[in-house]
Amino acid sequence: MLKNFLTMMLMLGSALLPLLGAAEYQTALAKATERKPLVLFCYGANYDKVSADLRERFVRKREIMRYARGAVFLEVPIYQLPNEKEQREYKKVMGDAGLPGGIWSYPCLAVVDGKGTLRGIVQGAEQMKDAETAGAYLERIIDDYVEQEKLLKKARSAKGKRQITFLAEAADMKDVRMPGNPLGEGVSTGLGSLATNATGMLEVGQKMQTMSLEAAHKYVRALVADGFYSRRQRQEIMAAYAGHVRRSGGSAARMRAIYTEMRNIDPTSIYGAYAEGAIERWVLPKEKAEAAKPASASTSTGGGSGKNTAMGSTEKN
Repeated sequence: MLKNFLTMMLMLGSALLPLLGAAEYQTALAKATERKPLVLFCYGANYDKVSADLRERFVRKREIMRYARGAVFLEVPIYQLPNEKEQREYKKVMGDAGLPGGIWSYPCLAVVDGKGTLRGIVQGAEQMKDAETAGAYLERIIDDYVEQEKLLKKARSAKGKRQITFLAEAADMKDVRMPGNPLGEGVSTGLGSLATNATGMLEVGQKMQTMSLEAAHKYVRALVADGFYSRRQRQEIMAAYAGHVRRSGGSAARMRAIYTEMRNIDPTSIYGAYAEGAIERWVLPKEKAEAAKPASASTSTGGGSGKNTAMGSTEKN
């Protein structure tokens, strides 16, 4: 009996060893959930005065927890030319893991899911200028993270167009990033192939570089018809199209139609605000210049008067 008990204790002890010896980062990841992500406070530990000040006022006094929405929290010291002691300190926190991709500035607040994927980040001098500003950004990211996880959960249990609709809505969350493979490894989302960030706009813009205005118009209409794109993706497509038309000397009417369509897809987004500003900056001056030209000159370079120039005025969001 005693022998069996000792054997069980040894087996239990050996099973616990990996957990007891795990880096703080791995332990924290295991605690992250759909409602409570992991928040990393990454700071310049031995060289950055801004990091030191923010850490003292915001983190060590636990002020950050007012904004963290109950998330798992971990401090990550980033050393410059670390000595042996500092290397051990970093390894104690991160183990052999690297920081999630997308972190480029310290101090920062990185919101990470249980797989270690960066889902949102507060970084840069403007966002991290003080505790209140950083905290407000962090709150928005976590709120969007929780909402996005709900949508992805619905998408995983839905099928067909309904599933794609949930995925598109999740991709449009403004302050949080979509995880890779949201439906599982190797499972297609059914969304358009463009990335849900500026790389999509770059991809479309590059393909249109050598196209005429009419060819670009047909390309854009076909692109949207062939795939199911989120609002953000559609606005990226329109932004790339508008830039091509502007650089190619398209008419003010065509530019207005494109920017108006881009704005109406989602007026509250960054792209929506940009489109509104672009009408003021690019379209109005061009309209005035075209109005001042003789009638024959005003139609010589426009590539069309705007007839059938946008992707349609019946966009449903």
